Amino acid sequence: LEPKRRMLASRVSQAVRPAPFTSARPSVVPCRVVCQAAATESAPKVKPSPLNQAAPSTYAIIEVGGTQMFVEPGKWYTCNRLKADVGAQIKFGRVLALKHDGKLTVGTPYLDKVNVEAEVLEELRGPKVIVYKMKPKKHYRRKRGHRQELTKFKVSTISA
Repeated sequence: LEPKRRMLASRVSQAVRPAPFTSARPSVVPCRVVCQAAATESAPKVKPSPLNQAAPSTYAIIEVGGTQMFVEPGKWYTCNRLKADVGAQIKFGRVLALKHDGKLTVGTPYLDKVNVEAEVLEELRGPKVIVYKMKPKKHYRRKRGHRQELTKFKVSTISA
């Protein structure tokens, strides 16, 4: 009986024993490239810095909605809500500076006889901002949300 027990014990121990030690890193197997785009190495796509780009040939710095904006003809911008209907043509008379044909003119504080004309595209609301007020140890908690009313406009012309 003793040899049979040894044989059974050796069989069980072989079944329970882990596989012999192998490297943790699997061997490198060459793989086939499926996508042609992945096979070609392309230069990384990097957007150029705005500091390296030249300023546009015509632009103006205007004051609208309590802020100063750098505007160019043909581009759209958003500002605090203006009292104008959608589709209306508006003129901004508070022009602080104007660059036209390579000549920069700066006002003191505004330029006379310079207008920026724009068309109101839409009225919208900005992203939600959470206002949370708290006084520690006084059981005072107030949570409110706020969305700023905005106007989107497209600059049509800058006339000097």
